[in-house]
Formats: sequence, C-alpha cells, structure tokens
Amino acid sequence: MMGKANSGKQQLLFFGLLLVLLILSIKTNVMGNLWGLGTGQGYLIPEESSLFRFKVNQMNTGSGEYWLYAEDENNYYSMMSQSGKKPYLLISKESAVNCAHFNKLDVKTWCK
Repeated sequence: MMGKANSGKQQLLFFGLLLVLLILSIKTNVMGNLWGLGTGQGYLIPEESSLFRFKVNQMNTGSGEYWLYAEDENNYYSMMSQSGKKPYLLISKESAVNCAHFNKLDVKTWCK
C-alpha cells in the first residue's frame, strides 16, 4: 500500500519539475543560455546580466558559437567591440535612447 503512495508522489514531483522546466523555457531565455554555455565556444553571459534575463539578438554565423548582439531589460551588449578587460561592449537602454539613429544590431551607431 505504501509503495503506491510513494509512486504517486514521485509521479507528481516528476510532472511538477517538468512543468517548471516548460515554464522556464517559455517565459525566460534560461534554457537557450544553458545550452549556449554548455555547448558554445566563447558563449558567455555578461556579469551585468543573468542567465534568466539575457537574450541573444544575433548569433555568430561562423564556426564559433557565440553571440554578436544581445540585450536584457537594462542594457544592450555587443561582442563586436570590447570595453576595457571585458570581451564585450555594453550601452544602457537609457543611454541608447539619446543616440541618433541607434540600431541595437550595429555597434557603430552606439553613442559613447
């Protein structure tokens, strides 16, 4: 009798975890970011962002599996240019509003 109760709890737990993973994959970018970190060469999440908030806008089409342009709710990021010791450049969305002809997929239009 106890075995059936445990089996039911295990099934409920399994489907609960499956539901959480499904919601995470639909509502956030966490699954894509985990995949990129696990399989991509050069893929990184900027320290200013997070696994849950970081969204890739354009991937490299060459042999490397890294992003060229990305964003989160606060910043735009580009690996097409560097900033100090970081392998990427960022501009806040607040600052981007003041850039004439700003294009989030063209780092040359980003104001400094």
